[in-house]
Amino acid sequence: MKRVTRLIVLLAIPALIAIGLHWHSAPVHAADTAGQDNTPQLADPAGLEARGRDVQVIDGDTIMIAGQVLDIAGMDAPELGQQCLHNGSFWDCGMSSAMQLRKYFAMAPFDVHCWPGDQERAGKAGDFPIVECGIGERDVAAAMISDGEALPIAGYSHRYDRLSRDADNAGIGIHGGDMIAPSDWRAGKRLEGETGRCLFIADGKGNYLSTLDPRIADFASDTKICSDEEARDMNLNYLPPSP
Repeated sequence: MKRVTRLIVLLAIPALIAIGLHWHSAPVHAADTAGQDNTPQLADPAGLEARGRDVQVIDGDTIMIAGQVLDIAGMDAPELGQQCLHNGSFWDCGMSSAMQLRKYFAMAPFDVHCWPGDQERAGKAGDFPIVECGIGERDVAAAMISDGEALPIAGYSHRYDRLSRDADNAGIGIHGGDMIAPSDWRAGKRLEGETGRCLFIADGKGNYLSTLDPRIADFASDTKICSDEEARDMNLNYLPPSP
């Protein structure tokens, strides 16, 4: 009997190690343990699934899947028109972050899965559902933070905080120079000499669009909006897809 027990233990150890490694690399799933009734809800409470090329990037931390606009939980990317200073020169770090996010999805070897995140700890406006997204076993927010394309939301994930410290120590991406925290940039703060642009427009019908949206070519507007959050504060809705 003792031999059988020892055999069971020996067989169980590799399985436990594999499970631990899986959860170490998998997305945070904060909502699974939060016990919160997160609002607003996804159109499908079970989450959304899409091919990477069908995910539309609005800015560095906001996407649209099947007509539903979603905020990616746990990270805050530079705003679309925001500039950072690197080696004495300004560069469009907000656009860089958005394009990196678009590249993740465009080159995704697996379907994209998004599920409810922790609304209470998300640190974002509550107009759009907060989601965590994964491409296979790759956590999208963790990848953005690790690549120096976004900052972690304080208190959302200790793992995200650690990845950001590692990126900062290595001077990767936005950590390689000077920048205004996205939250401060949205409040109107700018680096000295920064000529950040406002890259959202209103269509005059209660909707707004990102410069990255191909439909923007069909609209002319003098109303320039500096961030997704500013548009929401103006009670604008993101322009839905045509039926």
